[in-house]
Amino acid sequence: MAPPLLLLLLASGAAACPLPCICQNLSESLSTLCAHRGLLFVPPNVDRRTVELRLADNFIQALGPPDFRNMTGLVDLTLSRNAITRIGARAFGDLESLRSLHLDGNRLVELGTGSLRGPINLQHLILSGNQLGRIAPGAFDDFLESLEDLDLSYNNLRQVPWAGIGAMPALHTLNLDHNLIDALPPGAFAQLGQLSRLDLTSNRLATLAPDPLFSRGRDAEASPAPLVLSFSGNPLHCNCELLWLRRLARPDDLETCASPPGLAGRYFWAVPEGEFSCEPPLIARHTQRLWVLEGQRATLRCRALGDPAPTMHWVGPDDRLVGNSSRAWAFPNGTLEIGVTGAGDAGGYTCIATNPAGEATARVELRVLALPHGGNTRPGAATWPGSSSLVFILGTSGSPVYVVGQGALSLILASRPG
Repeated sequence: MAPPLLLLLLASGAAACPLPCICQNLSESLSTLCAHRGLLFVPPNVDRRTVELRLADNFIQALGPPDFRNMTGLVDLTLSRNAITRIGARAFGDLESLRSLHLDGNRLVELGTGSLRGPINLQHLILSGNQLGRIAPGAFDDFLESLEDLDLSYNNLRQVPWAGIGAMPALHTLNLDHNLIDALPPGAFAQLGQLSRLDLTSNRLATLAPDPLFSRGRDAEASPAPLVLSFSGNPLHCNCELLWLRRLARPDDLETCASPPGLAGRYFWAVPEGEFSCEPPLIARHTQRLWVLEGQRATLRCRALGDPAPTMHWVGPDDRLVGNSSRAWAFPNGTLEIGVTGAGDAGGYTCIATNPAGEATARVELRVLALPHGGNTRPGAATWPGSSSLVFILGTSGSPVYVVGQGALSLILASRPG
């Protein structure tokens, strides 16, 4: 005689329970339990009316659209601790009722734009303990409005889709701990009014940009609930940029300073506010003047010191900020390159170094020498003491007219026929 559970499934028109799984039909909700079964793939004969599907602790390596096709009533899907390395586009495309998706403890290295498409009502997404190094910007787009819990901890993430996470109004818990994140964009959490727990433990954050969200951590009467913020285990650089955070006075936490040297190893919340200081920029060296022939590349250099590291800008002879273009490049290290110089590039350039503690400037003079015309010149070459690759142009009389050097300063020589 057939087991009672199998008779019940057959009487209801349901598919037989896939071997070696266990099926439970309680209160008209079918659960298919396939954990710890040594499975290499999702059983193809799972009843499409299953509400709960547990596939944890198996050896499944990949997921694709056929695995969950027509399972529109599935609410809870657990795929924890498998060997999943790939999720095909729209593998969850039919799971419109899914509320909870557990993918922790797998071997995922990347999530594409289509990897998580389909579960438009998802509330809990657990991706911890993978090897994720990249998440596409639109990976979470289908459930931005509904997601309440997002766990990305214990991965290899340097960046996360901040724009998507910042547009999750129902998000309560965000776990980003034990990753490689070294910067947070300003205002990343500004719209997360329901967030009650944010874990940034053990990343590579040297500083945190001010965010109104963090102030809820000290207000016991806050509505919604106060924020529980964790950020220990980061190499915090305790200068004036973190003074706003120090003033929040969170006595429960155990964060320490990693730098500057005078504060390294000290308990963050015990450092007096007056010691969270910055050093204004100081321009250590820069090009003072440069002569180039028309059409040559011009490289203007400017180096500045300060804490935090200064941001570098250049202002041109027309008093306008010099930005990157097809012929000019301003690099973060303070170098300005003009690819093909013309007469209009000549003049005074100003290097500007700024940080929260102040500003420093230096002036650089660029002169562009027009090439002689008329075809009565011929090129020659010579070396000049202290320089290299000096090139001069000989006039018709044989006397040097221009000498151009590739060293720190270009030299100009002019002589009249004797």
